[in-house]
Amino acid sequence: MKLLNEWRDAVLRDNDRANVKVGGKEYRKGLQMACMQCHTDKEKFCDSCHTYAAVSPTCWDCHLTPAEAASKKETH
Repeated sequence: MKLLNEWRDAVLRDNDRANVKVGGKEYRKGLQMACMQCHTDKEKFCDSCHTYAAVSPTCWDCHLTPAEAASKKETH
């Protein structure tokens, strides 16, 4: 979560969209452009930790899960 908050602040507050290298692979900063490319199961990778920590982040107020994004593409 700390990484996501750092990326959010860099992108939204500083307009810093520079790619990040992790383990030799390059990622764009962002929940959908990086994390959700591999961690596609929101219930497994997001909701389980949020439930355990008893927190309700606002990520999904703006972001779509991969399943939601795919269903929107199908309707357009």
